[in-house]
Formats: sequence, structure tokens, C-alpha cells
Amino acid sequence: MFERILVAIDGSEHARRALTVAVDLAQKYGASLCAVSVAHLPEFSDLRDEVNGALEDATKFFSRALEEAKGFAQEEGVEIETSVIPGHPADALVRFAEARGCDLIVMGARGLSTIQRYLMGSVSEATVRHAHCPVLVVKGK
Repeated sequence: MFERILVAIDGSEHARRALTVAVDLAQKYGASLCAVSVAHLPEFSDLRDEVNGALEDATKFFSRALEEAKGFAQEEGVEIETSVIPGHPADALVRFAEARGCDLIVMGARGLSTIQRYLMGSVSEATVRHAHCPVLVVKGK
């Protein structure tokens, strides 16, 4: 059913839960994983160096979480690749999943309050709305 699963990694406990679910599904279906972190870049920047610096900072920030994800998946016998990609989180995840032929996106839910969701929106909600494939949102306790 699933051959390539994208799992969103941001270093949070919600993302760790999503990774556990994604690895379990990958084992059951013999799927590979793409663990992806999204670097939200400055929207209004006149300097290429500022954008490159933000991407470099994000790569350093997410590297530990991605290495942990890689180690966990490999211990469980699941093939995994990791990437840090630039963009708005929901849009970047959807575009990456389409480009890489992912047939499932797994991500954690932050559990924003109704007011926060109204004001800020939700990455998981936007991903569900725009994805070309199923999206599994893992909610925690």
C-alpha cells in the first residue's frame, strides 16, 4: 500500500511520535522513509547571504533531530534519507512529497488552541488540505 513515506521532523516530541508511527508503517509495508525538516526562510530579504545564512542555521538546528531519526529508523531496519528544505512548512512538505513520489505524509500535531489556529493556521491542517496523498496526523497525549 505504501512504498515511500515522508515524515516531518522538527525536533519536537510530537515529531518523535510521528517518527515512531512512520517507522512502524514502513516496517509493515516494506516502505522507505524520507525524514524532512523545513527551514522557514525570511520572506522579505534583499540579501542572498541572509537567506543562505538562515538555511545554514536551520540545517545546523535540525541536524541532531534528523540524525536521531536516521539512527532510530536504521535500528528498526527501515531505509531512510534525510533532508532540510527551504520554504513555508506545509507548502514545502507537499511539494517535496510530490517530487519524491511519497504516497503518505506523517506528521505530528501541535494541538493549537482554537484561537491560535484561527490566527496562525496549522501546518498539519494546511498539509492535509493541499497534499496529493494521504496525511496521517499523529496527536499526542
